[in-house]
Amino acid sequence: GLSFMDVVVTTATLEKLILDESTELLSAAYMLNGHEIYQSISRMELQEVLISYLIIFESGSKANLTNAAGHQLMKQRSKKTNSQSWSTLVEFEEDALNTFNFLQHDHINPFLPVVYNFQVASQIVRSMARTYGQWQNSECRQMAAELRSLDLMGAGRVSLDKLYSQPMSATYVFHESTEYLRQIGALDDGSDAKPQVRIANYLMGPSNCIASSTYFSVCCLSECE
Repeated sequence: GLSFMDVVVTTATLEKLILDESTELLSAAYMLNGHEIYQSISRMELQEVLISYLIIFESGSKANLTNAAGHQLMKQRSKKTNSQSWSTLVEFEEDALNTFNFLQHDHINPFLPVVYNFQVASQIVRSMARTYGQWQNSECRQMAAELRSLDLMGAGRVSLDKLYSQPMSATYVFHESTEYLRQIGALDDGSDAKPQVRIANYLMGPSNCIASSTYFSVCCLSECE
């Protein structure tokens, strides 16, 4: 088996790969917003870059890193709809930037406009990458609360009919197939009663992994741990 030192080295190596990948995605986010990485940018411009970084990070391998016009159109549509997921994404980006500025306030000249170079943006993105899992899990908790509101008996289960009957205007619309639910152990259809969906098993399913990279996926955390 692995020694303690082997585990430490492996963990450190994996973290470096993940953070290096974040920097690569940041470079793409700069390009998608019409900036070169050697340019210093304003706070507002940096916020747009950080939002783009989060979008392409969440898109994983499906992200288009070269279509700047399409990316900007998608961002504008998301801003107009102002969905809960968009609001929480912007909130996460603003919190990360405000935290960085607070920690650096002793080094900022209050008489000069604040601008950010790529090295600074990389530091912020690396901090975001480290905390993204905990932030994303808040959305999992919101989804869990939504599912439990459908569980009138408090049994930790929701009838399959009720799961599928959520209106399109609902915060969460569940559309996974019965075959998928069965594969992940979320579907209980072995009795004469109507099929039920186990809430805990559903939350841990891969369909709720909202971000992935070459090295890891960000999924809902187990409430049992």
